[in-house]
Amino acid sequence: MKTKTSGKARKLSSLSALTLAGLLVGTNAWAQQVGEIVGKVMGNDGSPLAGVSIEVKGDVLPKARTVTSKSNGNYRLQLLPPGNYEVTFTSPSGEKRTISIAVLLDQKTPLNIQLGSAETEKVVVYGQALTTSTNSALGNSLSADKLAALPTAVEYSSLIRLMPGVQVTSDSVRGPSAGASGQDNGYKFDGANLSVPLFGILASSPSTHDVAHVSVERGGARAVGFNRNAGVTLNTESKSGTDEFKGDVTYRLQKGSWQADDEDGLSTEDDIAYITVGAGGPLIEDQLYFYGSYYTRNDSKESGTNARGSVPDITNEREEYFGKFTWTPTEDILINASYRNSEVTTTNQGIFENNTVSTAYDGVNDFKVLVFDGSWIINDSTTLNVSYADTKQSTGSFPITNLGFSGQSGGTLNVADLASQGYFVVPSLETRTGADATEQALIDAYNAGAAPLIAAYGINGEALGAVGANSTINDNAYLSNNFEISLNHVIETDNMTHELYFGFQAEEGSEELYRISNGWGTISYWGGIDQDAGGIVAPGTESAPVGTVYRATVQTRGFSAGGLTGPLVSKSKSKNIAFNDTIYWQDWIFDLGFLISQDEIIGQGLRKADTSSGWEEARGESYVMKKVGFGETFQPRLTATWEYSENASAFASFARYNPAVSSLARAASWDRNTGGSTTWVYFDESGNYLDSETNISSTGKLFADDLNPRTIQEIMVGHQMALDESWTIRNHLRYRRSWNYWEDTNNDSRIVYDADYYQGAYAGFADLYPDLVAAANAGAFDSPDPKELYIPLNNLVGQRTYVIAQMDGAFTKYLEASLEVDYKSDKFFSTTSLVWSHYYGNFDQDNSTRFNNDQGTFIGSSNIGDSSYGQLWGSLTSGDLRADRTWQLKSFGAYELPWNASLGYLAYYQSGHTWEHQWASTQYLEPRGSRRTPSHMQLDLNYTQNIDISEGYALKLRLDVFNVFDKQTGYNPEPRYNSSALGEYRSHENPRRVQATVSFSF
Repeated sequence: MKTKTSGKARKLSSLSALTLAGLLVGTNAWAQQVGEIVGKVMGNDGSPLAGVSIEVKGDVLPKARTVTSKSNGNYRLQLLPPGNYEVTFTSPSGEKRTISIAVLLDQKTPLNIQLGSAETEKVVVYGQALTTSTNSALGNSLSADKLAALPTAVEYSSLIRLMPGVQVTSDSVRGPSAGASGQDNGYKFDGANLSVPLFGILASSPSTHDVAHVSVERGGARAVGFNRNAGVTLNTESKSGTDEFKGDVTYRLQKGSWQADDEDGLSTEDDIAYITVGAGGPLIEDQLYFYGSYYTRNDSKESGTNARGSVPDITNEREEYFGKFTWTPTEDILINASYRNSEVTTTNQGIFENNTVSTAYDGVNDFKVLVFDGSWIINDSTTLNVSYADTKQSTGSFPITNLGFSGQSGGTLNVADLASQGYFVVPSLETRTGADATEQALIDAYNAGAAPLIAAYGINGEALGAVGANSTINDNAYLSNNFEISLNHVIETDNMTHELYFGFQAEEGSEELYRISNGWGTISYWGGIDQDAGGIVAPGTESAPVGTVYRATVQTRGFSAGGLTGPLVSKSKSKNIAFNDTIYWQDWIFDLGFLISQDEIIGQGLRKADTSSGWEEARGESYVMKKVGFGETFQPRLTATWEYSENASAFASFARYNPAVSSLARAASWDRNTGGSTTWVYFDESGNYLDSETNISSTGKLFADDLNPRTIQEIMVGHQMALDESWTIRNHLRYRRSWNYWEDTNNDSRIVYDADYYQGAYAGFADLYPDLVAAANAGAFDSPDPKELYIPLNNLVGQRTYVIAQMDGAFTKYLEASLEVDYKSDKFFSTTSLVWSHYYGNFDQDNSTRFNNDQGTFIGSSNIGDSSYGQLWGSLTSGDLRADRTWQLKSFGAYELPWNASLGYLAYYQSGHTWEHQWASTQYLEPRGSRRTPSHMQLDLNYTQNIDISEGYALKLRLDVFNVFDKQTGYNPEPRYNSSALGEYRSHENPRRVQATVSFSF
């Protein structure tokens, strides 16, 4: 409700709208999926009214709640599930006013009112902005009715595309970037963590048909809740039952024939059909509500072609069940319980443009989520929240071509039929010129052996793709649980208000890994050149024996007798304590808070012992490999907001984060040596077994002393102003710096990989990359001091052993300038954002593999720091990071048409991502980020036609068109300097797609 106001009322409304709706409102807590209504009751003369009864009734709140305004006129309606409410004010004299208002997820909704006159113009209701923003925590919130009018896909991950300041990505695994890595984000549904434990990627993508409200926090987090994510945190609240029985049946269809031709090379007709059924209502009037849904998806790509010929049907089928109960045994207690079960089965996955069909695999992905949360309004000033969430994801991938054996020590490789031995990668010709006759002879011999392999297994004489069978059989499980409890207490004095928050969280995540090779796993051609040596030299080291022509990479499990037989279990545990005091004083609001954390990284395969390392091997035994204490993780959260005028405010914020996500529980686990790592197996030109070596970078590791937890520090200043009742403008400047990166690396890397080493390694690149060679000759790639081992030699650690160390000089920095504009009228709403940013440094989690960055790479054990190629000092590593996109313009909104329909849109433009020529993975032959992919722009549209059949029954027809102008911009170029496809885009933005929907509601 919005009405014209008197001057006095308008003054009150402008101030409160900014203070409460835009600038001051932080999240209530990630633990509790609620919102809040706060405000002030005043008389016609502007004086506060005490003793006014305020009753709130909502469609998702079974029992009404009542509070009374205090002596200063203030009131607070706490712990309200997001939804639509009616608030009734009754003065001591009996005067009543009833106002309809919406409560958003994680937001405070302001509702100020003047009583004492019969004129409705005196009623003041503000703060229902389109994307309510918390400026001390950069965040936005959207309700279900706004989401319904926008072009959104069915999956949960599509929601983040709408959020201002967050990059849009077509990656299917890796998350978007907003000043941090794509693995630094958090994803929640009803408070449950949807991230894969240890990896920070989205584990499951629930259908958006169950989403009632969505909010995102991008930075500047307060110490309310337990936000330690370096990236964005997306939170969603599911639908609930209401006071009336309601339901809907929906059918969605994306026909392959409606889709534009795909630039990525797979020619298939991709038909995707979705059916959703949802219903809810009261089980016990004014006390117990329920909601349930069923969702099924059939994604079948009809047989088509790739570069090698015909491709079979590719299927992706999903069934999902969801149920939720909302119970209010008393008006002061609210309890929610929900359960979700999702089952996904896939066939013929992983058929890339240049691979044979035989390399495909079938997959399963089952995901179960149990959530319980409860809140108790102890009194008008104190509330208690409790929540518990438990998730389990069971995943597996199974090659469609099962070779019937796993490579074992001493076996032979059938070089006459490499396609029957594993996943054989077609080699490329060596294009370097030898520095002398010896090197040139090696190159000539290599190319002589590679040519017939390219002819036999390549495509029309080109070195493209792979043949054979998928390399690995996977059968894994990921489990997590989370318990949170928080107490909120409000203290009010004559001139100051304190909102106190005390919170505790205990969280655990684990992985159960069972992985074995299919045949000889992945097979590569070495052709008489040691591909790991960093130069043109013949094999002849301890790890690569003389005469090596082929190398296979197999899973360690099953390769040798006596290895691990059960699953490799890896765990992480975190405890977090949070405190925050929000202080309201005159024209100022201050947030003074902090978060402290204790993290445990738990591996398998060692136990304490009286040895030089303090450990001894104990296969199958769990052990705490690293503990970070509360005293090491003090994370202050400070904000000051100044209302310097009636319609504008400014703020400054400081926050520090110590992210909890880490893959080291598996990556450093000692039992990886026999049950969770990879082994290199060397063969001669006839396929005879020469030797094998377990990849020391993927074995168990000890931690160096004096490691400090990864830290992100953030400073922001910002401003917000209202221009009448329709416009809100927000802008901010943000600076982030991160340091203390942990990685696995050779114990002696600072000794071995010095300036002399790299000068010799790069000598052959004088013609192709003269700047690189000049830098090497000038000693630019010298290792840092002290040039010594990270860990002294002991019974488990040698000179070449990999250890977990803090990377010398590792850092990232992020600068951001942002402008956001919200507009809302009776018929139209929109949010438009313009962001300039610069993301640079020398540690890039988003670019740690040259082959495929759209994956959950190890956090703390990527290719960074590995051998000669991964050292941060060993190549041109400093520069713009992969996720650096200088400009981003994004706008979304919807217009209500006169004929009971709406037209919604999402339009965005963003700069391309950076790249550069590489030798080995993370080894940069050009300055990092010196090249950039093309910019991308896209328009998505939605048309929705509502048809009222009769009272209580309606039909909705919806058409979504994604990428209207079919802008299939290329990205993810081939960076390998010696590849014949150097610079070619291996991925493209999704083609134009059309989704038709019909929905019947009752």
